[in-house]
Amino acid sequence: MKVKQMSKRRFVDGEQGCWANRWDVVTGGNKRRAGDVFIRLLLRIACVLIAGLACAPAQANLTCGITAMNKVISAGTISVPVSAPVGTTVGTLATDSFQPTCNFPASGLSDTSATLYTDVTTTAALASGFTDVYQTGIAGLGIRYTFSSPECGAPNATLTNGAVRVSCNFAGPLNGPTMSPYIYITPTLVVTGPIKSGASSFTTVPNIVITYRTSDGGANYWVKGSVYTGAATGTLTHATCSVNQSNVSVIMPTADTQSFSTGIGAVAAPQSFTLSLSCSTGATVLITLGDGVNPANRGTSLQLTSDSTAKGIGVQVVNSSGSPVAFGQDSATPGNANQWSAGASPNGTLQIPLTARYVRTGVVSAGTVKALATFTMSYQ
Repeated sequence: MKVKQMSKRRFVDGEQGCWANRWDVVTGGNKRRAGDVFIRLLLRIACVLIAGLACAPAQANLTCGITAMNKVISAGTISVPVSAPVGTTVGTLATDSFQPTCNFPASGLSDTSATLYTDVTTTAALASGFTDVYQTGIAGLGIRYTFSSPECGAPNATLTNGAVRVSCNFAGPLNGPTMSPYIYITPTLVVTGPIKSGASSFTTVPNIVITYRTSDGGANYWVKGSVYTGAATGTLTHATCSVNQSNVSVIMPTADTQSFSTGIGAVAAPQSFTLSLSCSTGATVLITLGDGVNPANRGTSLQLTSDSTAKGIGVQVVNSSGSPVAFGQDSATPGNANQWSAGASPNGTLQIPLTARYVRTGVVSAGTVKALATFTMSYQ
């Protein structure tokens, strides 16, 4: 029996090719291919195994979820001063947070340390002239997002040109406890251009999306969703008037105790004064007077300061129609309790005439009287 080497043949499995020698067994001049099928089978199996190893995907061991997503920004009432220049921060909103929830599963690789890269992105348009402020639903008002995580050693970083990355290192045993550092977001509202006078509803902000990458995950990434949905609530009031004199002193005349002899509610010694504002046209001016001694006071008589010596006396403020003004909270929110209209804003000076007077509230005894009132403007 003779054995001789014949030509090479190529066995193909998918895109993997394997070359092997074909051996013919020759007996008495007749060729036999004993074992040829067996050799082919072995080679095909080898090729499949090699192809499988070559195509196995990279696997990340650090596995992370996320909590506290899909938030709605609540801004409350934001007041923009008259002629606020571009770049002015008019409101720093409440800080929000979300948490990566990470561990090293027992079914993963042997690595027990890795870095999570939290990539924050937005497709929202930048406000003109800014690289880190994005336009909201109100023309002339933008929003800036600042991220930080003390637990990850990540300092304040703003969402710039549509992206920012927060890195956090993790280490722990396989199948160990979940690690959940906080990542904080602080939104600020910024003037980016002219804002219309009066009140505007704050309803939309840029949507921002979280994507994870890991140091042991190769080119893989995982989109986790939106931190902010893009919805917002609140009211923006752009002042059309500035106060010409922020502190107004009213010197009350002396009144005799006999002036209050008719009983509770008797009034005496009226003294006129004026609030003076410089305005531009375009809004209705609203005003709320508040009790500077007792902010919870919703009545029509100011409480006296502690250094007053008179008893049974309060101070009323009367508007131009002769009615006592009820006091409210020091708030520019449209519709604030006991808020009243001072009329349309003129292009120039707006004078608001008022009168202060004593009012009997109890048993009267002579002495000094001092009261404090505040006033807050709002615009619609």
